Amino acid sequence: MLIQLGEYCLGTEDMSLQINEQSIVLEPKVFAVLMYFIEHNDRYISMGELHENLWQGRCVSDAAVRRIISKLRIVLNDDHKDPKYLQSLSKRGYKLICPVSKVSPLVNNESEENSTSNNVSKSKVFLFLIMVTTIVFSLVYLWNKNGEYKTSITTQVIDSIISEKRLLAVSSDGRYLAFTSKARRGNNFQIYIKDQQTQAIKVLVDNTILPTSLAFSRDGNYLFFSDYVGEASSLKRVDLTSKEYEIDVLVTHFYFIVDVFISIKDSAIYFSGSKNPDSAMIIYKFNPNNGLLEEVTSVAQKGAYDSRADISPNSGKLVVLRVYLDSKRNSIRVLDLKTGNVLFQHDQNEVIYEVQWLDDDHIVLLDDKKLAKINVKTKRLDEIINTGKSITSLDVVSPNMLFAIRDTDRTNTITEKKLPLSNFKNIELIQDEQAGQRRIVDYQPLGDKVWMIEKLKGVSDLAFYKKQKPKEKVVFLSTEKSLELIAPSLSGQYVLVKLQGRITILNTLNNNLIYVSKADELIGDVAFSEDEKSILYTRKSNGEWSVFEYSIKEEIQSILFEGYRFAREFKDGYILGDNTGKLFRFNVNLKTMTPLQISVSKEKFANWAVVNGKIFWSSHNLINTTFNEIDMDDVDGSSLSSKTFDFTAIRPNFYVDKINNTIVVDSLGNVNSEIITIEIQ
Repeated sequence: MLIQLGEYCLGTEDMSLQINEQSIVLEPKVFAVLMYFIEHNDRYISMGELHENLWQGRCVSDAAVRRIISKLRIVLNDDHKDPKYLQSLSKRGYKLICPVSKVSPLVNNESEENSTSNNVSKSKVFLFLIMVTTIVFSLVYLWNKNGEYKTSITTQVIDSIISEKRLLAVSSDGRYLAFTSKARRGNNFQIYIKDQQTQAIKVLVDNTILPTSLAFSRDGNYLFFSDYVGEASSLKRVDLTSKEYEIDVLVTHFYFIVDVFISIKDSAIYFSGSKNPDSAMIIYKFNPNNGLLEEVTSVAQKGAYDSRADISPNSGKLVVLRVYLDSKRNSIRVLDLKTGNVLFQHDQNEVIYEVQWLDDDHIVLLDDKKLAKINVKTKRLDEIINTGKSITSLDVVSPNMLFAIRDTDRTNTITEKKLPLSNFKNIELIQDEQAGQRRIVDYQPLGDKVWMIEKLKGVSDLAFYKKQKPKEKVVFLSTEKSLELIAPSLSGQYVLVKLQGRITILNTLNNNLIYVSKADELIGDVAFSEDEKSILYTRKSNGEWSVFEYSIKEEIQSILFEGYRFAREFKDGYILGDNTGKLFRFNVNLKTMTPLQISVSKEKFANWAVVNGKIFWSSHNLINTTFNEIDMDDVDGSSLSSKTFDFTAIRPNFYVDKINNTIVVDSLGNVNSEIITIEIQ
């Protein structure tokens, strides 16, 4: 089809723009944007609408979209100051202002001979298409027959103890199965081994603090595991040939060790770890014969971590899971172990938990939604099974057999606790419903009102009700996109949420959404101002944090402070925190910055708040959750008080009800995990 566009003629089949016998082939995305403007040339198109319709499911910045529009202006020879084709208007978007009309193709009235010749040509084309279609269907059939297109899955539960399990490893011959179990008492774990032939289950290690990985040696004589004790991780080895199951410490003085794995062809032990809190997490190789420790990978970019890895059966390739914390991107890379060259790469935004080799050409990945197989040569990805977060760990025995841990239903308790910390008692308990039904994701009471996010079958609802009338629930927003509740305003007119990673304000009076941040921006702290006319948030750009204020009514933002990651408004000024978490009090009238006696936690899931003249904050070390409280005017730390809980029982994240002077925390209920086999045919 041809479309007349001002002085230009656009060919939709070859994506070409023609003028004065000259033709320009447009880039696919430039062509797509132009076609969208043509289809909607009667109105302005906002930046959000372009994101929604032309970049579905992809997180791209507004700057990237503007670059496409700039390219479009260039090919149209259009001046944005005096436009003839594309006009932009602040807060409204873009509009095509040139005349647009379809052009009828010319009809060639040739002789009957030419017509006959054309018919013959069409017949040949038709026969050619039939041949191509037959070949394609044949290839699909063969592909399907060879198991690359569809897989048949069989799962079976393996007998083990009734407990909460987190890690597992299977010996190379499939006979022995090792797994960690959470005891009902205290914080410690146990490591068990099961003989699949005799069905006997024994305790290998009775007291580990936080094991993060298990791996058998290639001959099955040893079991390697990492343990976290006293703010440090160690790599340990259990001798399975001794009756006492003697334990040796192989590597110590690491800040954290995450993944342990071996190679089939050598006796070396590989693991991912970081030596101190500020160093990158990379892959290491340890030789137990001479004690030599080598670095296998390197990380140049700050905020990137090699958290998981595995060596191919032929020992020629290394698959590495690299996590970019700043962009929340997960990248699977396959490296040639001899040259270090990247042979394959797969990126996604969904959190990846496990990555292992299935055979020399395929890897398996476990993420939030699925267990999948990827062909590293063809880059084809096939879903093996939809997990829905129920599978938490896996180990590959053969290309057709996997072992995995699958969680059964867990009932969580949402607990409302009274402040101050000296009166930290439960005042209300809410039981979350079982898996498969509607699940409470976020719950925040405020006075006699409750705001919550419920999730069912991938759809999240932002809902509201009064405590006295819970059945009269009102849903303000339903979405399949990621949705987090940050805070409702005291008046209830505004609700602050994160919608697909973007800070968003919902006006409950008209249901309008105001997007404050962009999809690719790294956001830190977010809170309403004291008068609720604006919000404060921190953003990282070019490696530095800054504090911004966004006016809700005027929909404009301004920068308040540079170099601070945390921010809250309080009385005559602000409470600010630097990148280390150290807090300061800034007096607006006196223009003074006074250091406080505390530092808040930078750990994920931790939170902090200013409540009735006190600073309340949480911290954790993956073993314990600690809640802390101190008076705002404390100069020597004498008013500091703390309470510590088991991290697996109470998470550090919390919400504040400033009207009732309470906080809300999640108490995790007991969960039973089962070990299953996944057979792929």
